[in-house]
Amino acid sequence: MFKLITRGAAATGAAVLLAACTSTGSGGSGPASAITPGASHAPTTVTVWTFNHLPNEVAAFKATLDQLHTKYPWLTVKFVPNKDDAAYAKAVAAGDPPDVFVSSTPDNVAKFCYNGTVADLNPYLTAAGVDTAKVFPAATLVYTRYQSQQCALPLLTDAFALYYNKKMFAEAGITEPPKTLAELTADAKKLTVKNSDGSVKTFGFVPRSDFDVNRYLYTGVTSGSSFYGKDGRTTFASDPKWQQLLGWDRDLIDYYGADNVQKFVGRYQAHADDAGNPLLTGAAAMEFDGEWHIGEIASFKKDLDYGVVPMPVLGGSGGGTYGAGNTLGTVAYLSAGSKHKQEAFFALQQLTTDTTFLNKLADAVSNVPSTFAALKAWDKADDPHWKPFVDLFQNPDSSYKTLTPAGVEDMDTWRAYLLQYEQGGEKSAAAGLASVGKKIDSLNAESGR
Repeated sequence: MFKLITRGAAATGAAVLLAACTSTGSGGSGPASAITPGASHAPTTVTVWTFNHLPNEVAAFKATLDQLHTKYPWLTVKFVPNKDDAAYAKAVAAGDPPDVFVSSTPDNVAKFCYNGTVADLNPYLTAAGVDTAKVFPAATLVYTRYQSQQCALPLLTDAFALYYNKKMFAEAGITEPPKTLAELTADAKKLTVKNSDGSVKTFGFVPRSDFDVNRYLYTGVTSGSSFYGKDGRTTFASDPKWQQLLGWDRDLIDYYGADNVQKFVGRYQAHADDAGNPLLTGAAAMEFDGEWHIGEIASFKKDLDYGVVPMPVLGGSGGGTYGAGNTLGTVAYLSAGSKHKQEAFFALQQLTTDTTFLNKLADAVSNVPSTFAALKAWDKADDPHWKPFVDLFQNPDSSYKTLTPAGVEDMDTWRAYLLQYEQGGEKSAAAGLASVGKKIDSLNAESGR
């Protein structure tokens, strides 16, 4: 969601707290029957926390919750914005969690499920007659489930693709955007403009994992790899495509020079979301980013002539499926410690399945709606900038990595290794991949997987 670079930091800050986070209420098996919308009900107040804090986001939530109260006068929602995973963990540990928590990232879904922080939604969904496979695209179910439990429901989704400057492409004589990483490298070199002193004026494409949302290039979809195998262990040592992916990464970094890339990241990371973004200023011809970037471009440089296509893949035998990509997004939990689970689930259900609300919120925050019905009704679905993201979201090969009770710690460990490798600290990719794989496997073993 708007914007993922801040999500990782919030999730990381919660890591220590989450380790000791346990349910303060009964998880239960769920209700035997659901709340009937048209029936009378005792007045109930439920609390909803969300990470959202921008005025337009808060306004969209408040308007919908007001409408919900008008439609169901017995239900009052106390809405609290600007709460992250760390704040939620503290509330749970203190025995006073919100009834519903909307998180900006799914990385802690399995952890929250495993340690009993959140309720399994399956009994509530069954009682309410909600068939998740018919309501939500399959990609969302990957990052909202842990084993057999439905730990959360999706509330808007993020997809990631390649943005490119059409004018720069034309000037470089490039008629089609790249579909493989080899083609991307060739195009990036054609698009690069260097100054006489060897510094870079315009970068074709910067792949370093700590720039913007580039970390999602290295979770497996780009190379057709699974982060975890069927045995639940990392595949870094067993799947040679990881070495190929990392080789592509460092080869392009070496082409620019490590110092030039470091200066680029240092200068533009702070401007990933504003008018100083390198794609908008002309400092980069291509950029990997999420769908929210469309809204940013419309706000800061609406005359930019740009295109959006799926991220190129490794290519070769099994080296990724072009047209697929990483998909993850906002998730909504029902707290296991809620004293009003039925009513809280009812509110959660309205927020995550109401087409009008989802489309209004998607428009407000420049995200993709997360139900089939909302996607069908969305007026942006065929827009040339938005359509690639909608198609990617519904591509059966799009997904996110398997989630584990280690929470965001596996990605934190992987990202630390990637940056070390990219900066020349790891000479042997094979040895480094084997080592980091063991570290992550140990994390998962310790967390109870």
